[in-house]
Amino acid sequence: MSFPYAGLALQIVFVLFITVFDSWRASIINHYSVYPPALFELSLGILSTLLGLYGLIKRDKITLSLLVMGFGVLICLFFVFIYLLPEAGIPPAIPWLYSKN
Repeated sequence: MSFPYAGLALQIVFVLFITVFDSWRASIINHYSVYPPALFELSLGILSTLLGLYGLIKRDKITLSLLVMGFGVLICLFFVFIYLLPEAGIPPAIPWLYSKN
């Protein structure tokens, strides 16, 4: 399997994790913490971005590598917006650099 296809497979796992298996994801958050699903999603984003970048460096299916790398960056931005940024006065799910001024 080439590297862009491996990154695409990771992205399909991400999409399934936030759509089809969302109830399972919510039960993990309720029973344990927000950290396991958040770190899993971030690792999928980083790995798929790196696999897309490696495919670009090796010149292996350049268009697919660009798409995989772009969607991997979007997954990382999803992590930032969902877990690290506050919304309407509600503190973020993962507190970091957040102060109650």
